[in-house]
Amino acid sequence: MAPTGDDAILRYVVARVPELAQAADLQVTPLDGGLSNRNYVVGAAGVQFVIRIAGANGPLLGVDRVREKQVIDVVEGAGITPHVAAFVLPHGHAATRFLADAHALSIDEFTSPAMVPRLAAKLRDLHDLERVDGVFDPYADIERWMTLLTSKGTHLPSRLKPLLKLVIASKAVRPRPSEHDMVLCHNDPYHLNFLDNGSLWLIDWEYAGMNDPMYDLAAIGYTLDDEGRDLLLKAYFGSATTEARRDLDALVPVSLCWNVVWSLIQIDGGIEGFNYFSYSEELLNWMPELQD
Repeated sequence: MAPTGDDAILRYVVARVPELAQAADLQVTPLDGGLSNRNYVVGAAGVQFVIRIAGANGPLLGVDRVREKQVIDVVEGAGITPHVAAFVLPHGHAATRFLADAHALSIDEFTSPAMVPRLAAKLRDLHDLERVDGVFDPYADIERWMTLLTSKGTHLPSRLKPLLKLVIASKAVRPRPSEHDMVLCHNDPYHLNFLDNGSLWLIDWEYAGMNDPMYDLAAIGYTLDDEGRDLLLKAYFGSATTEARRDLDALVPVSLCWNVVWSLIQIDGGIEGFNYFSYSEELLNWMPELQD
């Protein structure tokens, strides 16, 4: 059994990182930004790793740690994610090489015309990789979480109802592909999961698995205007056809809704002090056409 308490878990994970295990003097700094896990930068002798302490609500959030580990092995080998020196199953605590010269993308960088083609290229590289075990199904997650939220009587944003109608309608526009036609997707490629140091890196593989590649594009597309969405499609496919734009626009509400409901489900049991309801409202602002 793994120890409990952040200090004990940090020691437990550090002991599995060869570059840190024998260090006499470790520097530990909390790292802000996690919405479901706690993270620390731990370093010694000029070498630093991000130690992730997995949140206890991982099962509620549908995280499959075995699948995540399989994905990491694939994407690390392809140079898409930084080196993961330790991954502790079944809990999901992990140590990932800290790229001191890299920064997480701001939303302005993420949506800029210069960055969008780089995002598309990184996703295309990911989608070309080998298959893994396990399918990511945002519709099933949304349905399961909404059932739980309803049973708990959780107060919901008024704009969620029209968004859910768009999710249902999307199935007729872009039906789910067969598992054979699915590719390895990140499924949560939002701006803070991209690091840039001249090269672009993807991190946080908790929801990675086999899925419709258009879903990854939609997870970026909900932050983009019309020109940005066309640019994304041109960079990924070589052209922005009417059919591709229709499908992208259909899946944008699905990705956005998944994120909104993911946030709401953590109102009880998420990171202490974070306002998940307010965050869900901020996400809904990406679709100003939604009416209460």
